[in-house]
Amino acid sequence: MTTPPTFPPADPSGAWQQHAGGAALGQAPVATVGPSRLRTGLVLGGAATAALVLVGGGVFAYSALDGGGAQPEAALPDTAFAYVRVDLDPSATQKVNLLRLANRFPDLAADLDVDLGDDADLRKLVVDAIAKSGTCEIDYATDVEPWIGQRAAIAVLPPVEGATGDAGSAPEPVVALQVNDEGAARAAIESGLGCGDGAKPAQVAFADGYALITSEKVVAADVAAAAKKASLADAPLFAADMKALGDPGLISYWADVEGAIAALEGQEGADELDAAVTQGLRSVAGAARAGADHLEIAIAVGADDKVLAPMEGAGTSLLTGLPDSTLFASSATIDPASVDQLWEQLSTLADAYGSSGLGSLGSGDDLLGDDWTLSSHEVRTAGTLATATEAECAALLALPENALDASDWGLTPEELAEVTRSYDESFMAGCTGDYSALDEGLDAYQSTEEADLFGDDRSTGSATDDLLPSGLGFQETVDELEKTYDLRLPEDLKTLLGEQVVIALDSAGLDDVSSVTGLADVDLGARTIGDKAALEDLLGRIDAILVDAGAEKLTSATTKDGLVVASNEAYAARLAQDGTLGTVGAFRTVVPDAKGAANAAYLDVDALESVARANIDATGGDDSWIAYVEPLRAVGVSSRVVDGHSLTSLRVSFD
Repeated sequence: MTTPPTFPPADPSGAWQQHAGGAALGQAPVATVGPSRLRTGLVLGGAATAALVLVGGGVFAYSALDGGGAQPEAALPDTAFAYVRVDLDPSATQKVNLLRLANRFPDLAADLDVDLGDDADLRKLVVDAIAKSGTCEIDYATDVEPWIGQRAAIAVLPPVEGATGDAGSAPEPVVALQVNDEGAARAAIESGLGCGDGAKPAQVAFADGYALITSEKVVAADVAAAAKKASLADAPLFAADMKALGDPGLISYWADVEGAIAALEGQEGADELDAAVTQGLRSVAGAARAGADHLEIAIAVGADDKVLAPMEGAGTSLLTGLPDSTLFASSATIDPASVDQLWEQLSTLADAYGSSGLGSLGSGDDLLGDDWTLSSHEVRTAGTLATATEAECAALLALPENALDASDWGLTPEELAEVTRSYDESFMAGCTGDYSALDEGLDAYQSTEEADLFGDDRSTGSATDDLLPSGLGFQETVDELEKTYDLRLPEDLKTLLGEQVVIALDSAGLDDVSSVTGLADVDLGARTIGDKAALEDLLGRIDAILVDAGAEKLTSATTKDGLVVASNEAYAARLAQDGTLGTVGAFRTVVPDAKGAANAAYLDVDALESVARANIDATGGDDSWIAYVEPLRAVGVSSRVVDGHSLTSLRVSFD
């Protein structure tokens, strides 16, 4: 792991102190200014960022790459390992897109108490939000508009070199705020703008049209000098990541993962971060932006080939060949090595939780060996829960807010009476702490001759009809599955998943869910691309197991490159054919990278709205929430690997 350059201590002369062992760049004495903290008045840029994200949540726009002056990264040093940027005044076209999309939501402007007209100033929205929060007495037109620019950013730099103590070794934040009048900007920032103490003169410097605001421990002029010598914009890793990400939009962020771990060494949580980061992960970048009819969150993850290889796509996503009436679908490219790794982790996990492993499923003990029967668990006998008398509990049960309301469940009078009786018994048991009635009912159920879903004979404690004998460890279970049912794991799992798999739910027939009596009445299925012969062999073995158990065979169909399994024969036949979902406009908008996408998902919100309305109209339910879904058209997500990056796009389109 590489260690990023450390940030030097404050030096009023502007000279930098070289790392130990190196020649000094200047001979002026080093001075440290005050304790390490940012005064309230110094966080205008950071507050603007936070306010825009929190108050304007979901409101994004593309920025004009060729307008509005330099981007903030040009004014920040290349030692930064984390960076968040906001464009407060995007180009006119993108700004109109943003505001018009926001206005699709009913009452949004009124709820936020802001102006979302086409000529609204996003900078004013942010400053007004800060003022309304009560933390600052600030007027946009008088205090901010005369000098504020378009963009703001906050970067995090490595700890000050030579600092001691936990507080002194923390990374250093620096705010970059675009300005068009340096004199007015300095006066405003040093005054605090009604937000508390202002900045000291040494904490404010200017570079490339930006005011740089630092903590009291770092002289801002030093940061400006470092940026002039080597800016973040020219840092190879940052530049490659932002190129892969594309348009930075209204909001963008970036982090050098290895640099962050090195900079946070010794800080609370640093070890956990180091352990959580996959070896080979280099960086993460993201942006929020908008088109004429959609909003998008884009993410670019930089990593080495070992990390990215399992994310490579296997040709065009199967989503494109689904029926155009698809309501929801999700596809994934499966790397066999990933299945092996997951299986190994599952084996380790199963063996770590009790000696019974997976073989204990369906038996009296869980993976931890705990006996959770009603009569034996300590909560039932320890008397640690607050209880009341039977009369007090009966009075509580009689209160309207505690009564069960199952009147709209569609139950017969007999069914309603049984459900109400069970509810009343459970309420009284929990209130009084006396579970004897429930335990007796459970014991009576367990003493019947009927077997449970696992085939266990609860009256004798045997499990001779279980799928597998109880008490088996993980590998013993796997071996028994192969011996008894000819299921070979994890090989059969890799065969089933294939090179690519898609799961789909169709909208057909869902406009009257009351007519759905079973899975066959819903069009649900999966399609796999893989070894066709191996898939057919596996399907035959699974069908044999089902037949032996007295169940029906799976509904399936073969394709030229794989297999389809569905809830009914008609839908299986449709999935086996090439559909036209990939030509639907809504799909193409929200899943733009279907060709070569390793993973993708799609939700037809218009179809979902239609299904909801039809069923609500039939049942007389509340449809007020649909007004907030009505502006949406579709939601999609896709990911692919390009030039050393995993690129993910999450899009929401509008009607």
